[in-house]
Amino acid sequence: MFARNKINIYEYLDYRKFLLDFYELEKSLDSTFSYRVFAAAVDMDASLLLKILQGKRHLSSNSIASFIDFFKFKDGKSEYFREMVAYSKAKNDADIRKHFESLQKMRPAACRELDEARYRYFQQWYYPMVRSALDVFCYKNESDGAALGQCCIPKLTASQVNSAVTALLQLELAERRPDGRVVPAEGHVKTKERWHSACISDYQGAIAELAKNSIENTPKEERDISTLTMALDSTQIEKIREILADARKSIVKVVNSMPSEICDSVYQLNFQLFPMMKKESR
Repeated sequence: MFARNKINIYEYLDYRKFLLDFYELEKSLDSTFSYRVFAAAVDMDASLLLKILQGKRHLSSNSIASFIDFFKFKDGKSEYFREMVAYSKAKNDADIRKHFESLQKMRPAACRELDEARYRYFQQWYYPMVRSALDVFCYKNESDGAALGQCCIPKLTASQVNSAVTALLQLELAERRPDGRVVPAEGHVKTKERWHSACISDYQGAIAELAKNSIENTPKEERDISTLTMALDSTQIEKIREILADARKSIVKVVNSMPSEICDSVYQLNFQLFPMMKKESR
């Protein structure tokens, strides 16, 4: 098999994407290679292998060893492959984070650097806040970190601010102007990895806690926190979602129309809609 030594497992977090890329590379190098040949080599039914490559099925625990033998993985890569399968099979946020972090520890630095930066962005609630603050505060180098941190609510350390700016530059969410000032860029963090939704849950929880603290720590005239408890038909929840989405878009238009030169604050706006009671089905 020509492709076994040409594909780097540590560049992958999704074992099925790794297997599919191997198959396509091997097929390009050897026209006789087929799903049937691949399946026979790992002692598996060809139709089942195809479903796995298509993301419709998972490897069973008993099948993992056959793939490890096929790829001739030694201890490190063998453990990594097993952990990739466990990560893909994880069903809750805690397990997804646990297996992702385990994979990251096993990956060479060159393979994990960008994923780690993305992961930190969603794990640290203050990274997006620092990004917006760069529109308001003149940050040129690490010596400005302490002053920016003192302006934040709650206050951040210089180390927290500087690590956030470093990650933002790495992710191209911030850029350095010719005069040396770091400002927000137009980019967005794009990832389809499974850890994304797990980290978003953590981020939203942290932001909700900040909103709670603002009730005690922020004067009423500087905040707007309201609640609405209502009975509604849960099958119509999508209509409420659409109204909230339209409201967010309208607010974004207003914010985008403000030149950064006139901005003097960073605000967090939360929309929260969740069930508090559900009538039992009969």
